[in-house]
Amino acid sequence: MKKRVNGEGIALLHDLDDCTGCFGCEAACRETWRYPYDEDWMRVIRRTPFVVDGKLRTYHVVAPVLDKCAACYAKDPDPLCVTGCPGQALRIGMTEALGAQPAEVALGFSIYALAAGFASLVVGDVINKIKLRGSMLCSAVLFSGGFLILGLMTEIWQVYVAYVVMGVGSALGGMVILSGIPNNWFNKRRGIVTAIIWSAMFPGSLVVGQIIPAATASGNWQMAPFALAGIAFVVLIVGAFLLKWQPQEVGLLPDGMTEEEAAAQAEAAGAAKLVGLTRGEALKTTTFWFIAIAFALIGIGEQGPFQNFPAYIVGNGFDLAVAGAFMSAISLSGVVGKLASGVIIDAVGPRIAYCILNSLAVVGLVLIIFVGDNIVLLFASSILFGVALSSSAVCFSTATAMYLGPKHFGAIYGFVFLGKPICDAIGVPLVAAISGTALGFSGAFGICAVFVAGSTISMFMVRKNKKLVQMEEEAAKELQAEVAAQ
Repeated sequence: MKKRVNGEGIALLHDLDDCTGCFGCEAACRETWRYPYDEDWMRVIRRTPFVVDGKLRTYHVVAPVLDKCAACYAKDPDPLCVTGCPGQALRIGMTEALGAQPAEVALGFSIYALAAGFASLVVGDVINKIKLRGSMLCSAVLFSGGFLILGLMTEIWQVYVAYVVMGVGSALGGMVILSGIPNNWFNKRRGIVTAIIWSAMFPGSLVVGQIIPAATASGNWQMAPFALAGIAFVVLIVGAFLLKWQPQEVGLLPDGMTEEEAAAQAEAAGAAKLVGLTRGEALKTTTFWFIAIAFALIGIGEQGPFQNFPAYIVGNGFDLAVAGAFMSAISLSGVVGKLASGVIIDAVGPRIAYCILNSLAVVGLVLIIFVGDNIVLLFASSILFGVALSSSAVCFSTATAMYLGPKHFGAIYGFVFLGKPICDAIGVPLVAAISGTALGFSGAFGICAVFVAGSTISMFMVRKNKKLVQMEEEAAKELQAEVAAQ
């Protein structure tokens, strides 16, 4: 038996008689794992017979062992990471069970992202018709149902159906709602509250990261989606009966303000009176389009390089442990960045906060290009990039509420958000494709830095809509009159 490295990945060549089975799947780690592999970290995922020197041989492509790898990313459109999206972390198990190409299974996550994005367009309308509770109950059934389908699937088309169902379910109980509730309930500290809510996803991903490898190690990976279905169903059902979309539904005002306090300041009065542009009015404003364009561009600018960093690290001569530590540093910096964005938003507003953080991301990306062989500077650069990563969810949701009004937040934010999953789906394979050309990763990351800069400029151009300012002033006058009449 001998090791061989070629353009398709790492391979083992030996007699076909030594082959113990065929999973029929494509190389999940093409070009990424190009160094002699450690059998404790890697495992064979594909065996293909071919002829060498007139003798039948077997080409073995290896992939990271799911329960040991901290950053097993491939140059496919999506990550194979146990701390990522639950559906994505199941990808290896589904690939083996179906005997499908990893790219075919990976397509499911792109379908999920697009389904969630397009379904978000109607979340505001759904909440208006059946209230938040109805939306979250539907989410509980659909999101957990998608996991059940994944656990029971036997054909690749069933995987796609599962991801569509999960995407719609995620939209009905996910992005718009998680962003809308803190923006509706808080005015003075909406930034930090939104940031805390989004930061809570990190420990949740750690829990998921324990469930999936444990189920896989037991030899029955289907238990993982069943467990996740149960967790999702319980959490969403409980949330449906405990959460309220707006404080006015229970006789309160944002921040627990009194009418006297709200009447003293126009923006607070607007939040108390629930003023804001309708979706149709918002779509006609430059405010909406600058926010939406900035949100879309960051999908390519940040997610593109983020998903491809491990391949870049390993390609520079570092081992898997360094790649894993690098990704962990970025993820932890992202949590800090979310919280920092919340504090800065409450101090100077989401427009300036976003520009500050994403200027750091541009600097971090440029440094990563030039210091890729210096581990100390590489990790320092990762922190600059990491603090901006995912802060967009905090900045853009608060910008939508503050600059277009909270009254129709759900209906408007679904449209603001739509460009993000589309550009996420474009950015990751785009960077992978460019990295394989003469431009390499340096050129790919440089292009991404331009997208981040473009997103930053677009956000800098955002201004509070003048019609909303008038609405808030009128709301303040109404409250002052009501207080005076008491």
